[in-house]
Amino acid sequence: MRTSTYNFQILGQGPLKKRAIFIGTFLLLAVIYAYNSDYNLATGTGNLSMVLFLAANVYFPAKRIRLRYNLRNVQPYFNKLLAYHIWLNTTAFIVACIHCYVSLWSNNWLMTALFIMGWLTVGGFLMWIKYPPAKVKKGIYLLHTQQVLFVVMVFAMLKGHYVF
Repeated sequence: MRTSTYNFQILGQGPLKKRAIFIGTFLLLAVIYAYNSDYNLATGTGNLSMVLFLAANVYFPAKRIRLRYNLRNVQPYFNKLLAYHIWLNTTAFIVACIHCYVSLWSNNWLMTALFIMGWLTVGGFLMWIKYPPAKVKKGIYLLHTQQVLFVVMVFAMLKGHYVF
């Protein structure tokens, strides 16, 4: 079995029926959580998006720890973690769009954060499908992996929600 960084099944391993049941159950629980959360659907979708976003981006500290301590024989786990990163971030972005719609946003900070989140999500998918042109691939990689863009997005989210 080859275990290079991007040689993994995006929907996981095992029988398709088992994966479909897992994804369906996950989506059902997410919808139930969002609908029954705190006060209303707007708050619930915001909370769900935040939880999905945080869970999705556990990948980066784990990757830094792996590189710092030169851990070996962990690539299959990181392939699975990368698949979770892709799907959870995509789901978080979709839920954030729903949150935007049901909350009736009119805040430029929040729209900036949503745009950056969408940019990072689309850039991640283009990296995953290995979009062909070399110049475009390099640019997408640089924009997707920039920690500054991530920090700006988080700042815009916090500022838009009047946290500070």
